[in-house]
Amino acid sequence: MQLYLNGKKQICIRMNNNAHNVFKRYVASQPLGINIPEPPPREFLPNGEPKKYRLNQRYYNHKYDWERWSLRPAGVFHTYLHGEFAKDHKPLMAWLLQFPLPLAFIPYFLFAFGLSFTFHHVSYLGIKPKRFTVEWVEANKERERAENTNPVTRYLDRRRKERGPHWILEDYLPAHPCYLHMSQYHHDTELLRKREEEAAEKEDSSDD
Repeated sequence: MQLYLNGKKQICIRMNNNAHNVFKRYVASQPLGINIPEPPPREFLPNGEPKKYRLNQRYYNHKYDWERWSLRPAGVFHTYLHGEFAKDHKPLMAWLLQFPLPLAFIPYFLFAFGLSFTFHHVSYLGIKPKRFTVEWVEANKERERAENTNPVTRYLDRRRKERGPHWILEDYLPAHPCYLHMSQYHHDTELLRKREEEAAEKEDSSDD
């Protein structure tokens, strides 16, 4: 009877170990981000002191001390724990990366987009072309209105206006790339001078 109980106990232990190993293999084979493993255990020297490793990379001294662990694949059948520490990053990046990555990506994307936008449009600074003057914008809108001769779309535009507010994104976005240094007061001086001359000629002809 004792032999039977010992054998049964050994079988249960082996089954539990096998199930535990299968579960560990299953967890390790999942895509990244499905499971968050625990940090590795601390290592100690024979005299009981914590084991220390020499750092071969840059180390920053600041107040942030977060750490992030992830399970990464190594080859086909193995995985390893990868640790990322706040001290490995500069203070600004350590502050940014202390938040979840999707949240930290937003200011990074805005900064990168703003920087690229600035570099792309820096060549426009100080240039005030005639095609982006107030008169040009008015003439362009008038041309677009005149070219919209499709009765169906014009009918739908009227129906939308009658139903209430109709927010058109085109009315609120910048009309041209030089809007930063070309305000609504930037007029085409040559065109205005020509109009004044024509008006003066008409007045002279009417007086005669």
